[in-house]
Amino acid sequence: MGLSDYFIFSFSAFLFVIFSFIASIFFLKRNEPSRPLKLLVAYLGVVVLLEIIASYSVIGYYSKYQYFSFIENSPFRRNTWVYNFYDIINPILICLYFLYYINNKFFKSIAKITLVLYLLTSVYFQFVKTSFFENSSFVVIAGTFIILGVIFQFFYELLKSDLILQLKTHLPMYIAVGVFVFNLVNAPLAIFSDYFNVSTGNLLFVKLQVYIVLISNLFMYSCFIIGFLVCSKKMKSF
Repeated sequence: MGLSDYFIFSFSAFLFVIFSFIASIFFLKRNEPSRPLKLLVAYLGVVVLLEIIASYSVIGYYSKYQYFSFIENSPFRRNTWVYNFYDIINPILICLYFLYYINNKFFKSIAKITLVLYLLTSVYFQFVKTSFFENSSFVVIAGTFIILGVIFQFFYELLKSDLILQLKTHLPMYIAVGVFVFNLVNAPLAIFSDYFNVSTGNLLFVKLQVYIVLISNLFMYSCFIIGFLVCSKKMKSF
């Protein structure tokens, strides 16, 4: 990937992450700081922080290692390890946010137990069975299906509630649509990523994956930004 490609793909997505984080802070200041809202803002802050940390490898690569020269011949040359942390904590934080808006106590109990089991098994598969510096398809796939399951329950309860008439000013709906589409689109990529990669000569699949990840990221964070801006007009806690 050349420098121009980086700005098109990685940097553009990073800008949307920053914009969504700024919009979340703006929304927080205009509304009562409820627990789910503070969790959502914290989640976006963590994403921004991880993106900033991950940029070290890009800076090193394009500066021909005039900066961060100590990583040139080390496993830290790639920033995969940063996103491995993201893959583990992302489903947990997202699901905890939506569980605030789910009323089914039995489902919430099962979901929380599932998240604990997911955390334990993910740590094993990512840092023991796979590698600290490599992606674990199990972590990504398991996390994706857990997120989709929780959001399905959220949609189901939403359809049965009176909030269905107030979707325009219901922030969790915007977050749910963005997260749902992102995970639904990227699930097949995670499933087949072990079979299609550059090392096996599947460059076309890799390029397709890059485009899909970019577009789905832009869509998800656009939903976040629109949700924060639209819902901020109504002085109400969500």
